[in-house]
Amino acid sequence: MQNKLDKRLHKKRMTAVSNSKPGDVDTSGWFETLSKDGEERKKDLNSIMNRAKDKRSWFCHFPFSEMFIELDGRFKACCLAAGSKDHNINNTSIKSWMEDSKYMNDLRKEMLDPAKHGTKAINEHCIRCISDEKRYGKSRRTHHMWKESSTKERWDAIERNVRMYEKTGVWTFDERIMQIQLKSFGVECNLDCHMCNHDSSSMRIDMMRKHDVYSEKMFGSMEKTNHKIKLVEDNLNKIDKKDVIEQIKELAPYLNSIKIIGGEPLIMKKYFEFLEEIVKTGHAPHIKIKFQTNLTKLGEGKHKFIDFVPKFKETSFTASIDGINQNAEYLRRRSNWKEIEENIALLNSDKYKGKAHVDVNSVITCFSVLRFDEVIKYCRDNPGIRGAGWLMIERPKSLRVHNLPRKLKDQLIPKYEGWPDIQAALRMDEEPDNDFQDTLNYMLQQDKAYVGTKWESHLFEVFPELKEYYNG
Repeated sequence: MQNKLDKRLHKKRMTAVSNSKPGDVDTSGWFETLSKDGEERKKDLNSIMNRAKDKRSWFCHFPFSEMFIELDGRFKACCLAAGSKDHNINNTSIKSWMEDSKYMNDLRKEMLDPAKHGTKAINEHCIRCISDEKRYGKSRRTHHMWKESSTKERWDAIERNVRMYEKTGVWTFDERIMQIQLKSFGVECNLDCHMCNHDSSSMRIDMMRKHDVYSEKMFGSMEKTNHKIKLVEDNLNKIDKKDVIEQIKELAPYLNSIKIIGGEPLIMKKYFEFLEEIVKTGHAPHIKIKFQTNLTKLGEGKHKFIDFVPKFKETSFTASIDGINQNAEYLRRRSNWKEIEENIALLNSDKYKGKAHVDVNSVITCFSVLRFDEVIKYCRDNPGIRGAGWLMIERPKSLRVHNLPRKLKDQLIPKYEGWPDIQAALRMDEEPDNDFQDTLNYMLQQDKAYVGTKWESHLFEVFPELKEYYNG
């Protein structure tokens, strides 16, 4: 039975199906499915894939195949990397960032030859993944290396790019391997997710300013948060979005995929207009579109993003799902589980089959982990969901899994047999400066703001096992 379960999970590309342990990443599943050319390269013990798999280098394909623009306009190697201190979309072109920046070239050199170049840039820019691998045995890097290393022709193209850089020391756009992630068009959002930073969501800003739903013990001083929000707003106003669109259109021949992030991208008119421009380039049939979405909407008004599905090579709706049924609606307040399920079913219908896919990307917090096994089973058994992945919450740190009371963590550990990253988080000790009462009070504050609305629900009704730990 366990073997059958493992096969189903592997086929669904479920994350962390491995024997990884904190500080010891299991790379045995990397490069499992290769092309004929890939099988030949695998025979070379010093090939890039063998150096990565043997952990002779801390290799990640993102510095070679991904472009990321943050809300404030800064460039980054990926969504979790540290932002560049020198380069942003207002002072550097996307092309120049990829080809010329010291940030990206230092990362590439260190990932290919750490003995010669050291790991200073990796340790500075990739600290989140390094930390996650030490704590949980997996990271965004390891998950995507596992996925991408078995994509045959796509991996061949990525590796050709890497080998050329290793040979010449010059990185160039040469094949259709690139993904660009856009997070620089706004923060409009329709949900009030308990873990979301306020400078990333218009709804979180609204609940903070109009309804006093905020905890300085968790998110820092309100003055500091308002300063961050102002910085994001100012930078968004500075970005010449038409120029950004023109730059991306010029790079369209090299784009394998475009990932669109919000706020909530499926209610943002600017992204709809952006995709219309990409379609005009004639390259859309060769490009995959990925939406990082709460999947409560597939468009707003006349701007139906689902209408783009036939125009692109493939469209992935990566749904942020942290719970099922009432748990989902509580953790991501203002969501409607019925609507989410209806949208999953629609995207899996005959009309969109083969062109649209639903993947799930979750954030595990000290609250979602109480029922996250239900999410894993739901993703595994739902034919409308292609694959799933997740990350542990990093900020605010009070929401980290290990800050649950020890008794609860010990009860949860057996539920996550086979998911070593989650078990590792549960085995960690609570941080000495954490007060779980503050975390509970924050959630109860949010509950109070929704009394009398259609989104009313209560922490201890959704998670009754928490009531014994509340001293209020």
